[in-house]
Amino acid sequence: MSTATAAAPKSATAIEGILRSTLYLPNLRARRKAAALEEMVQALVPAGVTRHPAVILDLLAQREALGSTAIGKGIAVPHARSALIGERAVLVARSDRGIDFDVPDGKPAQLFFLIVAPSLEHDPIYLRLLADIVRAVRLTKVRQRLLGAPNFGAVQEALIHAAAE
Repeated sequence: MSTATAAAPKSATAIEGILRSTLYLPNLRARRKAAALEEMVQALVPAGVTRHPAVILDLLAQREALGSTAIGKGIAVPHARSALIGERAVLVARSDRGIDFDVPDGKPAQLFFLIVAPSLEHDPIYLRLLADIVRAVRLTKVRQRLLGAPNFGAVQEALIHAAAE
């Protein structure tokens, strides 16, 4: 029995159809929160997600001013919605050394999941993306797999598998 057949009965996650290699940064160069956000947002432009990175960066900064989107255990999930975003997207990024992202547990963030989407009044997929990501990274073994993944394919497989559990 193939793995695909065995996994078929599980319901698909919102994250499964949205991950793509053009939105993967295996090692952020930034050392500070603002620079990390800027580096991630700039990667959205060549991927065709937005042509207005400055506006998206401003929205993310406003969101962070309300409270950090870091959730602890080395994870941050910055997110924003805007009419200047052409499509839902999740950018996955890693930082080997970690970045002070105002994380509740004080540990530097190493895994980042930037979620952006068009501003729709009712968008249940946006909320499912947030939930899928949080569910996927709740276990230490998954976070370790993501940090040690050799390529985008390994990151994608780890996230999809963990979110479906």
